[in-house]
Amino acid sequence: MNVKLRLLSVGVLFFTGQALMAQKKNSDTTTKTKEIEEVVLVGGIKLDPAVKLGSYSVVSKANFESTPVASIDEVLNGRVAGLVFSTNGGDPGSTNLITIRGVGSLIGTPNPLYVIDGVVVGKGSDNAQVMESWNPLASIDPNAIEKVAVLKDASATALYGARGANGVIVVTTKRGKYNQKTRFNLSSDMSVQDIAYDKQNYMNASEYLRWGGLTYVNRDYRNGITTDMQTAIDKFATDNNYDGVTDQSWQDAVQRKTSTVNTYNFSATGGGENTSFRLGGSYYQNEPLVLKSKFDRLSLNAAVDHKISDKFNLAFNANFTNVERRTYSDGGAYRNPWLTNWYIAPIYPVYNIDGSGTYNQTNLGNGNDNFNPVAIQNMDMMMGSIKTFVSSVSGDWQFAKGFYANSLFGVQYQALDEKEFWHPSIGDGLTYGGYVLDTRTSAFDWNWNNSISYKRVLAEKHDIQAYVGMEYQEHKYYVLGAQGDKLSSPLPYLTFATQPFLASFSTREKWTQISYFSRLNYTFDSKYSFSGQIRRDGNSTLGDSKFGNFWSVAGSWNVKNENFAPDFFSQLSIRANYGEIGNIPYADQWGSTYNSYALISPAYAYAAETATNITQAGNRNLVWEVSKQANIGLDVAILDGNLGATVDVYNRKTVDAIWQRQTAQSAGALDSYLANVGTILNKGVEVTLNARPFTKGDFKWFLDGNFAYNKNTIESLNDPTELTLSGTANSMRATAEGHLLGEYYTYDWAGVDPSNGDGLFWTDASHTATTNNRASAQRVWQGKSPFPKYTAGLKSEFRYKNVSLSVFFTGQFEYSVHNRWQNYILGDGSANNNQITDALYDSWTPTNTTASNPIQLPGSFNPVNASGPSTRWMRDGDHIRLKEVKLAYSFGNVLKDAGIENLTLYLRGFNLWLYTFDKSLTFDPEANSNAAGASWQGKGLYDYTSPIMRSLSFGVSLDF
Repeated sequence: MNVKLRLLSVGVLFFTGQALMAQKKNSDTTTKTKEIEEVVLVGGIKLDPAVKLGSYSVVSKANFESTPVASIDEVLNGRVAGLVFSTNGGDPGSTNLITIRGVGSLIGTPNPLYVIDGVVVGKGSDNAQVMESWNPLASIDPNAIEKVAVLKDASATALYGARGANGVIVVTTKRGKYNQKTRFNLSSDMSVQDIAYDKQNYMNASEYLRWGGLTYVNRDYRNGITTDMQTAIDKFATDNNYDGVTDQSWQDAVQRKTSTVNTYNFSATGGGENTSFRLGGSYYQNEPLVLKSKFDRLSLNAAVDHKISDKFNLAFNANFTNVERRTYSDGGAYRNPWLTNWYIAPIYPVYNIDGSGTYNQTNLGNGNDNFNPVAIQNMDMMMGSIKTFVSSVSGDWQFAKGFYANSLFGVQYQALDEKEFWHPSIGDGLTYGGYVLDTRTSAFDWNWNNSISYKRVLAEKHDIQAYVGMEYQEHKYYVLGAQGDKLSSPLPYLTFATQPFLASFSTREKWTQISYFSRLNYTFDSKYSFSGQIRRDGNSTLGDSKFGNFWSVAGSWNVKNENFAPDFFSQLSIRANYGEIGNIPYADQWGSTYNSYALISPAYAYAAETATNITQAGNRNLVWEVSKQANIGLDVAILDGNLGATVDVYNRKTVDAIWQRQTAQSAGALDSYLANVGTILNKGVEVTLNARPFTKGDFKWFLDGNFAYNKNTIESLNDPTELTLSGTANSMRATAEGHLLGEYYTYDWAGVDPSNGDGLFWTDASHTATTNNRASAQRVWQGKSPFPKYTAGLKSEFRYKNVSLSVFFTGQFEYSVHNRWQNYILGDGSANNNQITDALYDSWTPTNTTASNPIQLPGSFNPVNASGPSTRWMRDGDHIRLKEVKLAYSFGNVLKDAGIENLTLYLRGFNLWLYTFDKSLTFDPEANSNAAGASWQGKGLYDYTSPIMRSLSFGVSLDF
């Protein structure tokens, strides 16, 4: 613990990546920095860094360009204080989980709201029907991004109303500039990838046979019989049909030798006196590790600005992407190639040993017949083609002195064409005689925002800005699917399915939101600033009370501009704000659109008749969650801006939190309905530091960092005695009043009885007595959740003439994770699947009585409760990751005579190294499971999804 605390104190120096100081001696630098940090919100309202009232961070374009990741949200990992990122897998296009200042809801996604060039695009909800998951943010080309602003508190997010309570991420894409000659950029990045962190050591054939022999020896030992080890090994080999020669690595068998990523980008930027433009294109090609998988993305984007007059401006943005993706089942699916590591033993070959080259289908171990994963990857198919269009057009008109009108219309359209095919000769397809599933999904979102504003500076001291406006949002979701089996030919087309056809299905959903907002900003003498805003939101998914009124107030004092302020400070300001923001946690996830209504479904068989069944209870009393947020902040810079810090302290309380409420037993098949049930509390501190130790001469050194603390608890529930276990997480975590959200609540492992090898459990939290029967023990609150209490990051950049070197570390501390399937891959002999080597080398025997794992016993002789869920499988997730290293050389104007304005070459490493404090942690602590959809319940749950990848890339960027 002391080591951790020391690291956390060092973590105060860690990186945000968003900050360039607003205070610089050079006026050109000041202007450029202001442009970077200025954020445009709804209605043309701007967050001016010179009058900072709320808490927000800005990540610049340099962090997104030519990255080896498929989705922009991964780039934010570690770069923003208070933002916690985890991924559902390294398979490109998988959904991710992001929290800003903790989890504020019990259901739905905790992800923030994403806004791209004014278009409200949702929270990264998964629209896939066939693919295990799909992250819509993987449709956005990172190379087109100018900057990303992360809005954290009520003052910054209130204008986004009911969808901004979890925070808002505002993406601004690149644009041209007026009066600039046309400039071109051509860049390319080539990467190779492998697994970033995997310490799970599985057995080879020799070890597996020895382990099997050991279980036999131990069984006889328990019965008072002495058995020779070699005799036991031979017996185990015979019982499991070993051919005597095979030593198969199934992990290697389902993988390519290497994973590659290639990125190609082109852009043209320029402008005249009245019109500016940018046109760009990108091709991102990723061949992941798993056989046959792929992710190809073609992106086109355009931005045009036009001055109709000095008082009327128009802006247009368009981004189109087409993704061709081939993926696979994950999690606990028997078809998941990553599960091959343990559900098929190394004594079984991929191909039959008769030399025919045919797949081994019938000698794969008990329960594995016909599920040869190499055959499944080569013969079955799961694929999707995803087209996404995001576009906005806006106008700004000064129609009178000090008066402005702003209008923005934005659309997002996403179409998914997905297919799954099971070959009739293998796996699930063998049962169905072949199977094809075809789906078409479309999601269409549009929003229209209109506002009137008044902006004047009176007597050179009174800066007044007033806004009033309205916004309308409409969201539509269509699904059409058809499926068929008993294929007449083994081809992936529905036309080969035979009668009777399987049922087709369709879904049409729609929800809307209308909002009215106003904001008043006032600054006196560049010293005292005030902002107040109110927004009224109405959302169609709620019950009878669809409207809510939400507001925030904020104030700041720029102490630096006071006469008494010492010249020692180049910045010194204090700010505070409070607001109450509405939230509907399920609004961005399809399937809950009509949850306030009681619903029925026809065609349920009842005896010989059809019937109509109630499928949803509904709740007409469902109302808004309300997020009550308070924030106090300090911004300070000294030494001419070469050392700066930002500190924020916040309290975020969600009241009327929505959750599932159980129905009465008399309701029949209906299990639950949504209701407002309790209060969730998040408290925390965020620190950002920026240092410029050396800035003179040819050598420069920049340090940027962040550190954050967050405690996330369930403060109260309407039923204080209610305790709900999370089945997704092996029922090892629970929600209850007064405890951390998702706190581990499980049986306390007491180790191994050295006298006989039994697994032991503490009977209760007092740790005074043990039992070898888990059922006789009590569950215990562990004081740990899957969400880190502390996060940190550090970026150090060195520049010498045309050479730059940057090193970026991230860290997460004080949280726990676990492997969802650990109690199977180290099941103490209860199953014959492959095992990790600890089962052989670190399990109890009469000569190894201090081992970490119990005695290994075969099948029904095994005390299976020792391998059941308990703290035996919990691991500290605390880690430090070397997130990125980049070495670059820029030729500058050396090649100017050849028409080349700049040529940059670079080497970049991504996820290069991971240090874990828990030496028994064998999987990546930033892994996540999509078994719970986009819910927080998948956090910290390793579920054998594609692992997080490590990349090494070489890139070139050419400006001409």
